[in-house]
Amino acid sequence: MSGNIELRLEAIPGELKASWVRQPGTTKELSLKVPLWSPATRQEMIRRLSLCPNELYALLKGRAPQWFADFEILPDTMEQVLTSYEEDSGLPAATLLNRLREGLEEQPLRALKLRGLAQEELLDSVLKGWAEASAHAEPESGKNPGAVLAAELAKLERKGPAISSGEWLAEAAAEGSLHQPGTSFHEVVDRPFPAKPVVAEAVEDWQALLPQTPKVQEGLTIVMRRVAEAAARRAHP
Repeated sequence: MSGNIELRLEAIPGELKASWVRQPGTTKELSLKVPLWSPATRQEMIRRLSLCPNELYALLKGRAPQWFADFEILPDTMEQVLTSYEEDSGLPAATLLNRLREGLEEQPLRALKLRGLAQEELLDSVLKGWAEASAHAEPESGKNPGAVLAAELAKLERKGPAISSGEWLAEAAAEGSLHQPGTSFHEVVDRPFPAKPVVAEAVEDWQALLPQTPKVQEGLTIVMRRVAEAAARRAHP
């Protein structure tokens, strides 16, 4: 933050604590009550982050998306509350308010916690939303992706002490281990390549895509079959 006064912030739901060194050896502190977001506002924040995993990951790393500014972190009425601290801080209330906002913008997860949306709740809600969305999708392979995801989440929650998937993901982000393989990685085993692979027929309308090429559908099926047979010969020399 700019200026000679560096604020140190601590946030709990509904309360923001700030401290700064006014003079060498002299520390000033203040505690501000901040209204919690309504359930609808928290759900809207969760919904937006659910739509973009990249933005959620960036948030966990301390980078808020651009639309984060649409949500009020500190209410405008806070400037009136800070008027009584002008003398101690040596700053006008408006300037002190800007300093507080800058500090929260630098750590967006702290800002969410202040407004009543804890990191664990956020991650749990996002993961459950993804699982429910997958469960309602029409699977093409005959497997229910929602059931698969739900099973994976259940595995996470059975590992070690009772800990939610959101807490596990939050700890992994804090430790910088999100890039490491998940619990199912070591369950992957080799599967033998079939000696006579079954090749599904091309269902796309290639004839409409290549109208000048006769029997393109049959030709594509032959190519796919020969590629599969060549792969089978390599797997079974």
